[in-house]
Amino acid sequence: MNVLIFLLISTLEWLALVILSFTIFKFQIRWYRGQIIFSAFLLSLLSYRLFEVLKLSELATFLQPPIVFLFFWQIFRVAVFYAGLMAINGYLGYLLINMIVYSIYRLFGIMLLPGTPPMYIAQLISAFAALFIAWLIHKYRVGFTFVPHGERANVKLTGINLRLLLFTIIGYIAISGFNYLYLGDYTVVLVLLTTGTLGILQYWVFRKEYSDDD
Repeated sequence: MNVLIFLLISTLEWLALVILSFTIFKFQIRWYRGQIIFSAFLLSLLSYRLFEVLKLSELATFLQPPIVFLFFWQIFRVAVFYAGLMAINGYLGYLLINMIVYSIYRLFGIMLLPGTPPMYIAQLISAFAALFIAWLIHKYRVGFTFVPHGERANVKLTGINLRLLLFTIIGYIAISGFNYLYLGDYTVVLVLLTTGTLGILQYWVFRKEYSDDD
């Protein structure tokens, strides 16, 4: 029963993360419904393996993002440069939602540990919050349009593109330390790191949207 609960909640979380990533860049969810559900389930199996079987909680956010990137690239067929950007941008956004929810829990003195009922509830809150934000983005037609549909894109690694690549890598580094810092009780550092990295990445995403760079 615990395995089923873990997989259901984890699948919902991954579903929310992918949908949030898609809506930020104005990808049509209906074109990818099957792939999104299938990917979310596979990622939930990966999470279960890392958290419950291998007990690698601190390393999970180091190991998961490259797999998410591969899904965006190989399953959703997004060009490799933009697959990395979409995956990391959405991941950072979802982690920021996590941090807000987790911080509220901490204000009430509730410790969140993987596989416990309080953590499951926090995960559900985070997932539904992300889905609600994605719905708002879609409803009000905000988001970015520069990511091409299809796996082929002629990207010149100069100017804004080079900066996007740099901060995508920095974003991955920030994500990698998320669980380690959270479990180590470095909440303030974690909030500053996540917010700062996401903010700078969004700045260059906005610049890209309104520039003529290829």
